[in-house]
Amino acid sequence: MAGGRLKEAMADLAETIRRVFQPPASHPVPLGWRVPSANRMFPLGATVLQPFAPCTAEVVREPLLQAGPPTAVPLAWAPSLGGEPGLASWQAGARAWELPLLQAERCARLEAPPLPRRATVRREQVDACTAVARSGWSGWTAPAVRSGHQPLAPPGSYPGLRTALALPVAVAGEDLGKLSKALWMRYTLQLVRSTGENIRNLEVVGLYRIPAKGVRQVNHDPATGRLRVSLGPEALGARRSLFILARRRTDAAVVCCFVEDA
Repeated sequence: MAGGRLKEAMADLAETIRRVFQPPASHPVPLGWRVPSANRMFPLGATVLQPFAPCTAEVVREPLLQAGPPTAVPLAWAPSLGGEPGLASWQAGARAWELPLLQAERCARLEAPPLPRRATVRREQVDACTAVARSGWSGWTAPAVRSGHQPLAPPGSYPGLRTALALPVAVAGEDLGKLSKALWMRYTLQLVRSTGENIRNLEVVGLYRIPAKGVRQVNHDPATGRLRVSLGPEALGARRSLFILARRRTDAAVVCCFVEDA
């Protein structure tokens, strides 16, 4: 029973080896070269369309690059044997070509001069590296002085008073902490009489000395506490008077007037 199983296993192994090493199938393929055929090329033609027609692209297929039908070409290999007839006459006494320029008796003999036994030393003075000594000390020459008259241009003047007065002038205020109580009450009383406002509704901003005439516009700068004043030509030579600036607490309106200095 064991021998039968071994026989079947050997048979399966033999069949597997036969299928693995079986050669692939081969088919004969006819060998032939295609001969290109000549086709006629149609002439180019122009087509006239109607005006303002949209441009459309059309694909036209022309049989220019199409291959012709294959034609079988007989292919046969014919071996041929060629020989050189000159090899037969070489043994009959052929001679190689001789150039007369390369013959020994035609060339001139050249002799090399003998080399000297000792090397000769050449002595020569080099002028570029020689030092020159000068006696004494030569001082620096004084620079040349040239006298010339270069007058200054005359100063020019132009009327710019109106432009200067149009620029705002920053005026620093008086120190309110240094005023006496009686003087402060006098100034506030004049402010109430001139403006007609209640003293409790007013907040004094500052006290400034500005010209009594020619004041066109005033502007208070809260950042620096200064008063910017725009003046006119009437401010030239005018006396400076005390100018008190206040603000109402109800609507933050600005109230100002000139006060008499004590």
